[in-house]
Amino acid sequence: MPKIENIKRTKTISYEEDRIEYFVKENSNSLLKDYSEIINKIKNAKSMIKIASTSYIDENIIDAIYEIDKERILNSYLILKDFSKSSKTLQRFDERKPMVIREVKELKNNFILIDNKAYLFLNPLSEKENIFLEFDEAKSSDLEFIFNYYFWNEATQEKLINEISKPTESPFPPFSLREQEYVNVEEVNTEYKAVYIPKDKKYNDELNKKSSKNYFSEDIKIPIYINDNDFYIGNFKVSEKITLNNSWILKENKLGSIDSHIEIIPREKSWSESIKIEEKKEVNLQDIVATSIDTMNNTQPNEFTQKEFVKEITFIWNVLPPMKPKNSKKSSLYSEHEQYEKKIKKYQEDKIKTQKTLDEEIEENNNLKIKLSKVDKKDKSYKEIQKKLDKSKQKIDNLKKDITKKESIKKPKYPLPSIGILYESNNQYFLEISDKNELNDAKKLETIYTDKEFCIVASSY
Repeated sequence: MPKIENIKRTKTISYEEDRIEYFVKENSNSLLKDYSEIINKIKNAKSMIKIASTSYIDENIIDAIYEIDKERILNSYLILKDFSKSSKTLQRFDERKPMVIREVKELKNNFILIDNKAYLFLNPLSEKENIFLEFDEAKSSDLEFIFNYYFWNEATQEKLINEISKPTESPFPPFSLREQEYVNVEEVNTEYKAVYIPKDKKYNDELNKKSSKNYFSEDIKIPIYINDNDFYIGNFKVSEKITLNNSWILKENKLGSIDSHIEIIPREKSWSESIKIEEKKEVNLQDIVATSIDTMNNTQPNEFTQKEFVKEITFIWNVLPPMKPKNSKKSSLYSEHEQYEKKIKKYQEDKIKTQKTLDEEIEENNNLKIKLSKVDKKDKSYKEIQKKLDKSKQKIDNLKKDITKKESIKKPKYPLPSIGILYESNNQYFLEISDKNELNDAKKLETIYTDKEFCIVASSY
């Protein structure tokens, strides 16, 4: 007997034609280095130290300034972007180690001038390691001019010894920012050949700007835009060629064309970790209850949720046959038929009993007739027999009426099902079957039980 059981179904979907944007490693040699070179330059400074920092400054640099001999007189100046976020740096300079410090909110770059040399940093000076470029005297002159412009023209606050106050007026005549030959303060050109962004999703929109190559580098903290003969960092355009390593290049390709052995970072992810494209994967879905027994072979989910970065997925799920709900009860038809059968049986039994009594009474009546025929009318017993005979006749008539009387016994509305067991709820019938061969006969019963929705379900055992 073919039992109605769960059906295991599968469907394999290829996602190889899906296109994704992703980063792939192009170079892994970091250019980051510690401040040892800068520290040595500071310790050997002869006349001047000027520092522009968008953050607090790494203590190695501050310590190097403190170690300079007191006898050596240096012109020391410091620009900070935000005093409120640079308390650590501000507290290091006081009457024991004075430095003229000013706040310039427009500051966007980090650089240090030591005597006649300038060092431009790609990252804030708070970093323990950095990438920095050493400029020759001509380029250093541009940076020194920019420093002086910011220091005297754009400052909002000043710290001398211990107190913070409004900046003192410039001892120099007003001057505008001249056109620099090597380092200019200007907005990024809308067209450039490459952009390097930090490994941080908040810079994702930078990749939508017009450029031929897009990268992220784990060495930098702000975007850097590169052309043939110059690059942009902060609001500086620097006439210098620069190459950034430790970088990932942005590509676009079909999922099926990406080598599953290499690590990639999908652009839309958080960039927190790299992944590998999977060739194949099996995904177990939740069980599905079929709407009917005969549709079990075709039952599948409304949609297949794609697992990211898998070329081919085989979805697996079990189809369960429909079963009666827990709140359903055995149909009242069974009790109705039981009561009907009891009434019919009692009715038939009563008929038989009445017929037997009638037969007995007819026999008694016949005996009375015979007895009356043998008695003289003048005899005293004649009237007694005649009286009994009249009563017997009446009793016979009444018994004949009882036999011919038909009792109205109402039949149940529907017959009982020929197969399965019928259950019901307030608005549905559930015919429970256990054999697949019973399905066709079960469907025919739908035309009988018409006052409620009719459902064929599987037996739970």
